[in-house]
Amino acid sequence: MNAWNKSSGIPVSALFLLGTCPVLAGCDSFFGGLLLGAVTVAVFALTSVILYLLRGVVNGAARVVSLLATASALAGIAAYLMQAYCPVQYAAVGLYVPLTALQCVALDRMVSDKNPSALTIPAAWYVAVLCAAGLLREFLGAGTLFGARVLPDYMEVPAFFHSAPGAFMALAFLLMVAKAGGLSLGKTGEEA
Repeated sequence: MNAWNKSSGIPVSALFLLGTCPVLAGCDSFFGGLLLGAVTVAVFALTSVILYLLRGVVNGAARVVSLLATASALAGIAAYLMQAYCPVQYAAVGLYVPLTALQCVALDRMVSDKNPSALTIPAAWYVAVLCAAGLLREFLGAGTLFGARVLPDYMEVPAFFHSAPGAFMALAFLLMVAKAGGLSLGKTGEEA
């Protein structure tokens, strides 16, 4: 990923984090993160295809509006399909599925001046971050990993990590680990 998005002048890491925040509250387990990540990537891929087909008609400022409208419509359709065919999964993350449209705008800004195939790395990172945050929240908030209890029953875990503010604490912890591991999160183009 380039450190700066040339079209908006905003650091890519800031776009990535801003786009992650809306659905982060729904990722209270590994599978919730995986599901929301997969829905987001699918909605963005379909949105990109539609806007690519309309590239001669929609460009400039109208592209951003069209992107948000198309992504919102597709996210709504995904929510209805989940509600109809996957009611258990919809009960877990359905409230947050329409918010994936916001991540689509952030992903588009990240790859707007590149080939659409450049989405694969940001999309993989996005899904990985949601899964890691979900796994951390699942362990700290319920004492389980991948749905299986790993802590003894006599140990109580704080319910805070299952709440929406706990999602941001988990993200902060993951960012600290990434920074300690040497991952560059906000360098400018010259520093990168």
